[in-house]
Amino acid sequence: MGTFSFSAAVPGGDSAAIREIVRPLKAKVGVSAVMLDTGESVSVGDEAFYPMQSVYKFPLALSVLKRVDQEVLNLDQKVHVTRDQLPEKTWSPLRDRFPQGGEFPLKELLRFSVQESDNNACDILFSLIGGPAAVQKDLKEWGVENMNVKYTEADTHRNHEWQYSNSARPSAMTSLFRLFDEGKILKKDTQLFLWDMMASCATGAERLKGLLPKEYVVAHKTGTGGALPEGAVSAINDAGIIVLPGGRRMAVTVFVMNSKDSPAVCEGTIASVARWLCTEWEAAGGVKK
Repeated sequence: MGTFSFSAAVPGGDSAAIREIVRPLKAKVGVSAVMLDTGESVSVGDEAFYPMQSVYKFPLALSVLKRVDQEVLNLDQKVHVTRDQLPEKTWSPLRDRFPQGGEFPLKELLRFSVQESDNNACDILFSLIGGPAAVQKDLKEWGVENMNVKYTEADTHRNHEWQYSNSARPSAMTSLFRLFDEGKILKKDTQLFLWDMMASCATGAERLKGLLPKEYVVAHKTGTGGALPEGAVSAINDAGIIVLPGGRRMAVTVFVMNSKDSPAVCEGTIASVARWLCTEWEAAGGVKK
């Protein structure tokens, strides 16, 4: 598979409108959006790499499901999870509900990782496929550049600077979602399985979805960083696919890095970007109403 690229960028005026939305935020902001039927794209701040945080659980899920398609893994296979694999002081609904561990179907560990952004489930999935290097190899195979998956959740908890190494340009994440949507990575059943999980994501309700009417479907994966000195937060992210009421689909990535504003303010900015893209982005085949 060759390197993926967008087919057509839209006029600079659209980028200027997004810049105006994100301008008040005391942070580095990266935005990438593409209409999946026409390939028209718009971006802001895409020259930089941003810490993905838990957004990288999307490429991890793709790598796991690729192995399901290859019959190396099975969604119904039981995975033995020990108490030692459920460390404390990390976000883990799995550990909270099953502190002693147990036997879990692979599909349930995927659900914890994707829908609830469970860090322990994430690392258990990494252990099944050969670690971050396996995901990085898959990204290269899929032709996705400018995305780095180097460390597990446990790694980044040991060294907080490593969170910046699990990084991507916004357009790289958007391109991965486009490949996923076009069926170029997974078979239909596994693609639908992952889509349904992301469309039922339990995190980030105030981000891409925050200002959109209920008829908009948003299949997405969020990422949230930790607090930094002086009240800053390392990352507030959301990325996924928005299905507009008429059925058109838009892949969107918004990364917010090293913000001195509160998480709530960052989330409101992400929501405002998504609303503008869905209602005012005229270059994308006339989505303005």
